[in-house]
Amino acid sequence: MKEALYEKSNKCPICSNSFYSKKVRVSACRIDKRYEDFCISYKDINPLHYEILVCPHCGYAASENSFEKLSTKELHAIKDILSGKVVNRNFCVERSTNDALDSFKLALFFAKSRNAKNSIVAGLALKLAWIYREMKDEREHDFLLYALENYRIAYDKEDLPLGNLNEISVQYLLGELSRRLHKFSDAVFWFNKAVTNPERINNPRIEKLAREQWYDAKEQCKKI
Repeated sequence: MKEALYEKSNKCPICSNSFYSKKVRVSACRIDKRYEDFCISYKDINPLHYEILVCPHCGYAASENSFEKLSTKELHAIKDILSGKVVNRNFCVERSTNDALDSFKLALFFAKSRNAKNSIVAGLALKLAWIYREMKDEREHDFLLYALENYRIAYDKEDLPLGNLNEISVQYLLGELSRRLHKFSDAVFWFNKAVTNPERINNPRIEKLAREQWYDAKEQCKKI
């Protein structure tokens, strides 16, 4: 397991201390299964477990791609939250599934504390759901719903793309999350948007997935 990990240097934007975090080598990632909501199951080590950076000095946590992207207002808000707090846990080591879960909960807490975009909150909630799925924990449902609610708001209010999700991918994901939550009429609505989106020409994989899940959702609607 240790050979699959390497160390990366980081600097915390909150306390200005440097620290090393663990990352998974690409060569160590062996895919076992792909789920329709973009979740990937791995045979050995799961890189998702190491996606969140947690400063061992002050406790600030965020995904690697947003760790240092803080406005002055956000910076002060988080500093106020962490003022006087004592950090008694180190995430800069080999992580268990529970460690990964807690790192995402911390990242979600700080994202909400700084009023991050709904798309950022949604992405963290979705990945929390994936970790609960890995644990076969029913709380997966709660975070899928939270992700759906925030992606829906983000779709209406934010500029596209939402992170690495273009319009057709967001429409498809809204459909798939709705389907998984047994909101079948909503799922049909979003899958229909995806399969009629002009972007489908350049996104054949998403179009194929949308058509397959659209059919399934329509069949489920008939049973209600």
